[in-house]
Amino acid sequence: MSTGYSYVHLMLWPETQLISFSGSGDGSSSGFKWIDGVFLQALKSGAWVLLDELNLASQSVLEGLNAVLDHRATVYIPGTVPYRNA
Repeated sequence: MSTGYSYVHLMLWPETQLISFSGSGDGSSSGFKWIDGVFLQALKSGAWVLLDELNLASQSVLEGLNAVLDHRATVYIPGTVPYRNA
């Protein structure tokens, strides 16, 4: 059954780090540039995100996802402007 929505499937493990799917910086010779990871790309495009095996994620990953999953609906990445999908 198709819903018409795109989705992203993210597997979480105890070794998973938040930065591994939120994004990272590119420190090239032209300066620093933030590159969104698969999770932020999915949020910005309106895709559904399946967080598989969430129970295996570390406390730091869960805390990082908390602001996205609660009433604030905001992604905080130190050194960048917070992204809020209003």
